Amino acid sequence: MSGLVSTYKILKEYILIIEYHTGILDADSFIDFKKKIALDPLFAPNLHFFVHLKKVTFSTNLEDIDKYAKFLEANFKVYGNRRVALITNTPNQVVSTTMFKMMQQNKSQSVEVFSTNTSALEWLNSKLDKDEILGVLAPLMIA
Repeated sequence: MSGLVSTYKILKEYILIIEYHTGILDADSFIDFKKKIALDPLFAPNLHFFVHLKKVTFSTNLEDIDKYAKFLEANFKVYGNRRVALITNTPNQVVSTTMFKMMQQNKSQSVEVFSTNTSALEWLNSKLDKDEILGVLAPLMIA
């Protein structure tokens, strides 16, 4: 894997953004991706995020995670009050996402780390079920 490949779909009817990432994740590429989403005409503050990171290798250190947390804090008005579900499955992913969860100080954002899509959707209070989320993720995986 080289570089970060990121795709997303905004589901306004579910108040949700589904993100799918694969490759090597570094702070700058992730920040650039977040800026791209914010420019989408369907984007609105207060949309919750379902962030699928199971195919990502984090190339981050504490400074990178802090940089991303500070980016979100500086742009909190853009992102509004929201829940962010981070879906992981490797120790590398769990460590990096847990460090981010601990370091982020944006009180308008709740972050949790999950190992299953179903538990993430339940926490997000989404009306999508596990089959529907797979239907949304499938085209993002090949985009």
